[in-house]
Amino acid sequence: MAFDVFISYPHQDKAIADAMCAKLEAQGIRCWIAPRDIAPSAEWAASIVEAIENCQVMVLIFSGHTNRSKQVSREVQQAFDGEKPVIPFRIENVAPEKALRYYMGSVHWLDALTLPVEHHLQRLASAVGALLEA
Repeated sequence: MAFDVFISYPHQDKAIADAMCAKLEAQGIRCWIAPRDIAPSAEWAASIVEAIENCQVMVLIFSGHTNRSKQVSREVQQAFDGEKPVIPFRIENVAPEKALRYYMGSVHWLDALTLPVEHHLQRLASAVGALLEA
């Protein structure tokens, strides 16, 4: 099944990832998010690669935890290799390091550094909607 958005996040940021998923889905945007969308007994890595291949946009939740996540780095690499647009949603005032700096250095960020987060999630939903319509 094809999804509109693959949500990439370090496990420490699961609460914001779940809120993001709920907001996007409330707007009619189909999301793929782990572990919810990995079928029982399915191989984790293969499921993620397939989901990235079948999405139209990746949304990356970016925090200090993201810089330390090898899993997120591999997901971003898959998105770039597949020429998928990536929208970084920055929830902490940190810059990408190492491999993520390579991939994200020229990509515009959507900052969500101030409250209320709901306002930023709405801006994200609008940005994703515009990409999907393009």
